Amino acid sequence: MWSKIDPRGHRVGVMKNRPCEWFSDNTNQSATFFVEDIKIRELIEDFYYRTAIAKVVIRKTESEGEVMIFTAKPASVLGKDGEKLKKFEAKLNKLTLRPYKASIKEVKVPELSAKIMAEFAAIQMENRMSYRRVAKSVLQKTMEKGAIGVKVQIAGRLNGADMSRNEKFTEGRIPLQTLRADIDYHYTTAKTKYGILWVKVWICVAENILAEKKTKKADAMAKL
Repeated sequence: MWSKIDPRGHRVGVMKNRPCEWFSDNTNQSATFFVEDIKIRELIEDFYYRTAIAKVVIRKTESEGEVMIFTAKPASVLGKDGEKLKKFEAKLNKLTLRPYKASIKEVKVPELSAKIMAEFAAIQMENRMSYRRVAKSVLQKTMEKGAIGVKVQIAGRLNGADMSRNEKFTEGRIPLQTLRADIDYHYTTAKTKYGILWVKVWICVAENILAEKKTKKADAMAKL
C-alpha cells in the first residue's frame, strides 16, 4: 500500500501543508477552483519547462489570487528585467479571468527537492548519459546535502533493450509508512532515443518527532 500512494498527499496535515490555500462554501465554486488549479499548474509546466521549479503554492479568493513559485533559478523564471514573469502573469490573468499576482521564492538547497532532482536525471538521460551513472549522481548529490535517504527508480527500455524493465537505486532510509518522516516525491519522464523512460525519485529530508506526537494525540482525541 505504501508504495502505491503519493507520500506527499499522505502526509498533508501531518508533515506538509496544502499546495492550494483557498476555501469555498459553494460546492460548484470548489469544483471550479479545483479545475482552475490544474490549469494553472499545466500552464506553469508549459511556460517554465524544466526551470528547476520545486513546488507551486496557489492562494486565491473569488476576486483575486496569488501564485508562489519556489525555484532554484529565480533569474530564469524572472527573465531580463522581469519581462518573462510579466508575460506569465498576462497569460495567467487571461486563463483565469481574474487578477493574479506571481511571486518568486528561491530554493536554497535544490538537491533536497525530488522534482528538481527527477528533472535533472531526465535531462541527463536525454543527453545520452548512462542511467546508472545518472542515478548514482542523484544519490550522491542528495546525500551530501544531509538527506536521510534517497531512492531512484528508472523504468523503460534501459540501454535500448527490447524488453522494458525497471531498476531501483537506494541509499539511506526511506520510511514510507512513518508519517513523521518528511518525504518528497516526484515522477517525470525522459524522452530518449530508444523511447520514454519513467523516472521516480523519493527523498527523505528529515524525521519530526513532534509530528508523531501530534498524530498520537489526534488519534486519542478521536477515540473519546
